[in-house]
Amino acid sequence: MSLPGRYVRNAVARWKASGPKGLAEIAVVKLWPALSPVAYKSLRMRLHLGYWPNIRNPRTFNEKIAHRQLFAPNPLASLVADKWRVREYVAERGLAHILNEVYFVTDAPETIPFDDLPDRFVTKANHGSGWNIIAKDKSKLDRQEVIRQCREWLSLKYGKATRSYESHYDSIQPVILVEKLLEDRDGRVPLDYKFFCFHGRAQYVVAIDRSASPTLNCYDREWQDMGFRMSYPIGKTVPKPALFDRMIEVAESLSVGFDFVRVDLYTPDSEIILFGEITVNSGGGLAKFTPRKWDFRFGELW
Repeated sequence: MSLPGRYVRNAVARWKASGPKGLAEIAVVKLWPALSPVAYKSLRMRLHLGYWPNIRNPRTFNEKIAHRQLFAPNPLASLVADKWRVREYVAERGLAHILNEVYFVTDAPETIPFDDLPDRFVTKANHGSGWNIIAKDKSKLDRQEVIRQCREWLSLKYGKATRSYESHYDSIQPVILVEKLLEDRDGRVPLDYKFFCFHGRAQYVVAIDRSASPTLNCYDREWQDMGFRMSYPIGKTVPKPALFDRMIEVAESLSVGFDFVRVDLYTPDSEIILFGEITVNSGGGLAKFTPRKWDFRFGELW
């Protein structure tokens, strides 16, 4: 395997710890250089989803995500995936007030002004997914490790590093963002509301609770629990957010022009909506629906 250093070691460690499925994941990734994009994606999807996908003539949601990745990338994908430039996209739609506070932006991690930052913050790369460091107590932060990690992120192309074929990330000019840590009034991680928008309409919202082991509940526009799993276990019933109707309006405003896009929002209290991100390839084609019929239902909406 020729993926960059620590990124590979961490991924391999996670896969090994997950048992036979993880070992199979390692085997498939090692085969990447010898496989066509369709064959590689098909093997990974079979491993994660339990069925052989038809990527060229897609019907399910995951198949359509894979088809988009390989054959029909959205022209706005790089813009909305860029965690820095997407702020301008959001502001142009009259929604600058929902943007989280950014303390610092740089392409030189050694210039991060740690002494001037608050005790709690998040450091992240703008050109990937999951590349972030959460600091809940600045006094305990290994600043040199943060700088080292940021340098590594800046050196990588996410689509190539993860072999995910999410090439839209790879054309983003990389920078490091230091942002306000999102918390509710009790200092807890707020629920993550992911709006699945098809042709400008928010059809379903997934509420993810990351306070412990992640759990997920999916609701329709009337806040009726759909009762299916999407990769994560089902959690406790989530009360309808006070600003739910306004959140739908925000998500739909940001989804105009897309046949499908996922808009992630937070509402740390009953008075505030905050923007999370816009994702064109939700789940990367590997989001397991249980029961599987929901994979088809989401695909039909597309």
